[in-house]
Amino acid sequence: MKLGFIKGELKSIIDRSFSHPAEAIQFLQSIAGPYGIGRDIHVGDTIIGIKGRVGFEAAAPMIILKAHHALEKHVLTKWQLNWKEQLAQFYGNWLHEGQILDPVMRDIEAYLENSQKNVSGDVFVQLMPYRFQLIGIESPHDLMSSKFGKYGEMNKGWSGEDVRGFSKIFGNQTAIWNAVEKENQK
Repeated sequence: MKLGFIKGELKSIIDRSFSHPAEAIQFLQSIAGPYGIGRDIHVGDTIIGIKGRVGFEAAAPMIILKAHHALEKHVLTKWQLNWKEQLAQFYGNWLHEGQILDPVMRDIEAYLENSQKNVSGDVFVQLMPYRFQLIGIESPHDLMSSKFGKYGEMNKGWSGEDVRGFSKIFGNQTAIWNAVEKENQK
């Protein structure tokens, strides 16, 4: 099954387009729900300090979240992903605690929306009883291109001498810290 994303939003499933994300979610749920995917129990903390538990079945959201994250891993840089995950965690907690009107929420929304501009492409998903598997992605913004090098193999972008120089410079602050510590232990 193919899920199509444009600027971070699910727009198509199996080449069927949707004008609103809710329609896509409902359609995907109708396909994936019978597989028993996404059944779970969530335990979390409430704003009043007690634990809460809720059972749910959410095949479509589970698949969409995993597919979207796989696409992000291919098209966003390391630091875009890092900050997106941190801001999303804070945003979710603050939203859960009823702080949607806090101005910081608009700031975070601006970052999250901007981070999605290249999150476009197709994610291929295989459904199986009680589980699913992501098979791969295709995106014009994919940063994992073999034209830049192959992981664990010969790289076309730099030489061994370049790597030695980078490693020396990158580790300079740690080397200075260790030298200062060594001097202070005398």
